[in-house]
Amino acid sequence: MPSIGKSDSQRSPVIAELFAALVVLPTLVGVAFLATRSAGQIREDAVWLLVWGILTAGVELMPVPTWHGVQVSMGFPLLIAVALIYLPAEASLVALLGSFDPREFKGEVTLLRALFNRSQVALAVLASSSVFHAVAKVEEPWTKVLPAALLATLVDYSINLGLVAVVVSLAYRVRLHRALRELLGRGQEFLVSYLGLGVVGTVLAKFYKLPGVGIWSVITVLAPLLFARQMFFRSRALEEAHKELQDREQVLRALSNRMAEERQDER
Repeated sequence: MPSIGKSDSQRSPVIAELFAALVVLPTLVGVAFLATRSAGQIREDAVWLLVWGILTAGVELMPVPTWHGVQVSMGFPLLIAVALIYLPAEASLVALLGSFDPREFKGEVTLLRALFNRSQVALAVLASSSVFHAVAKVEEPWTKVLPAALLATLVDYSINLGLVAVVVSLAYRVRLHRALRELLGRGQEFLVSYLGLGVVGTVLAKFYKLPGVGIWSVITVLAPLLFARQMFFRSRALEEAHKELQDREQVLRALSNRMAEERQDER
């Protein structure tokens, strides 16, 4: 899931920080309110929620850097699984507390940016969990669970991408469509990748509910997560190589045109 980094003096951070604050405050209040209402259920599931939070935090410490300090975390399948297994209040709480960013430990993000990154993830998980539980339960057959899970994945993906794109657009003074394009890269591949990770999260949630399996099901997704991380790196490297080739082609074309003009002038 994309997250943002630290702003500098060359950007326009004031309006971006204001937008971030408008996301953070309602989200924190909303999650706290829902947690209070579901306090009994949270206490009952506290141990497992803590385990999911720790696992998510561990995976989140392996992000993929993309554009302008934005990073894509690899905890997406785990958070989708949490969103399917638990009710929205519990799932959003795990997302809020488990969405660690290695840049937090290095001082590379401000407190507000760190809270924004956590809040937009929690908000996306809250919405995706609400959508899923409105139409299905993870214990139901695959024919009902999978479509609902894919819908929840799209909701999560859209909210996360949209909020980060708005902040990047405001902070770097670029048009929103350009921020979206840069974050998406090759849009179809990016979307397919996230849908694939959503399916991994769904499989994880179904395995978790099997008798005698439980949290050990996480082992089944560690290898795919590492593979997905490498694929993200490879995809980004190919995009950068493609852009570099395009830039070189433009330079060569400009030189060729200039040389042709100089020949005509000599004549």
